Amino acid sequence: MQHHDDLEVDSAFEQNGQVLGTTYVRSSGVLTCFGQLVGGLVIDDGGRAIVHGQVPGNVINNGELELYGQIIGRLIGNLPKNSISSEQIIGSDSSSPPVPSTELTD
Repeated sequence: MQHHDDLEVDSAFEQNGQVLGTTYVRSSGVLTCFGQLVGGLVIDDGGRAIVHGQVPGNVINNGELELYGQIIGRLIGNLPKNSISSEQIIGSDSSSPPVPSTELTD
């Protein structure tokens, strides 16, 4: 399944497809991702993301991240909770980094 817009996660949610927009995991959210988060990932304080898939964009982690897949972009903020290998975070700058959730307006 392909999600074309931004995705906000504020409860338990499993993503198996592709999200083209930025994915935001709010303080009460728990994201389990087996797909691809093309637009990047922002994890708020109190949020949790378990990534088995791939994030081609940047990740801003102010919460809890378990990384079993790969981040092509940069990881900004907290390191993953689990042990990772050097091949899991490439660190290339994304052409369109996600906007930190504190800068979002309704």
